Parts: sequence; structure tokens; C-alpha cells
Amino acid sequence: MDEARAAAIRDGKRLLRLARTGALATLDGGRPLTTLVGVASDRDGSPLFLMSDLAKHTQHLAADPRVSLLLTTEGGRGDPLNQPRVTLNGTVRRREGRDGRVRYVQRNPKAKLYVDFADFSLRRLDVEAVHFNGGFGRADALTPADLLTVGDPSWLEEAEPELMQRLSGLSDAVFAGLAGHEGARRVWRPVGMDAEGLDLGV
Repeated sequence: MDEARAAAIRDGKRLLRLARTGALATLDGGRPLTTLVGVASDRDGSPLFLMSDLAKHTQHLAADPRVSLLLTTEGGRGDPLNQPRVTLNGTVRRREGRDGRVRYVQRNPKAKLYVDFADFSLRRLDVEAVHFNGGFGRADALTPADLLTVGDPSWLEEAEPELMQRLSGLSDAVFAGLAGHEGARRVWRPVGMDAEGLDLGV
């Protein structure tokens, strides 16, 4: 694999796990509607959404589950059009299981205020196509297999609560070191893990 493609895959995987919001386009009788939604990542990297049945985009999904999701990096210096972003096309379905809601709230703590409301449900994007753009001159043809983690994640699902409990006892300095030099000025916490590694949040 050439270096440029390997870098695109790394950036794409990172976006799947770092993005907390995304631009979601649904179809309303063939006309697109784009809205800002909260995002988390499932154990294989697939995007998760917590959606209200009352929202217009959720109503669209009942008629046509096909969507397009844009994930971008947040903040940073320079031209935002020179920052990595990825567009994922696919279909959205309900994501059953309490563990998915736990993953979502760990990554989006404010969602705990409404995660158990009767009209809210967790949804998952089954990715069918990928368009990655790493900035000017860095458009790469990637596939879902390039970005998603293969294999059975059930073993980690069972082990995660105990592992997270152990990690919570580590000092802030350890997590700042994991986040790198720029992260030393922030208070980091473990928010989850999967086969790709440990996720940190603030």
C-alpha cells in the first residue's frame, strides 16, 4: 500500500471516531434535507445517531433509509477546505442494545439529559460507499472495508466495563500524554474502546 493511501485510511478512521457532529442528508420524496446531528461510533467504527421520532429527518428515514453523512475535523488553523473530511453513503437502521446508548452518551455527555426519552432511539449507519478528501489534492477512493473494523467485537463488549473502570483510576497526566503535547493543556478522560484502540474525550 502506498503512503498516500495509508494516510487517507488513517485519517478516515480517525474521523469516524473523533467526530461528534455531522451533516446528515436524508431524502424527502427525492428532495434532500441536510441537518446537523450528533454522532458517535459503534464498535466497528460505523456512525451512531440518537434521534427523536419527532424530527423531520427521522420521519424521512421511515420512508427512505438512504442517507449521506459528512464528517469533518473540528476547529484547527488554516483553511477548513484543506482539512480532512469524509462522506459516507448508506442506509440507517435501528441499533438495538443498551451498550450502544452507553457508547453514545460516553462520547456525547449532554445527551444523558434525553437519551431515555420515549421518543428517542439509537440508529446506525450501515456504510455502503466512502468519499474521502484529505484537503487540496488529497481525494482518495476508499471503501467501507478500508475504514471499518472487521471481526466479532463481542469479547470486547464484555470486557470493556472492567477495563474502563481500571482506566478511570489513572492520573490526568497519563491521558494528557496519550493525547500528545497539544493535549497536555486539557483534562482528558477515557470514553470507550474498540479494536482500534482507546478513545479519549474532554
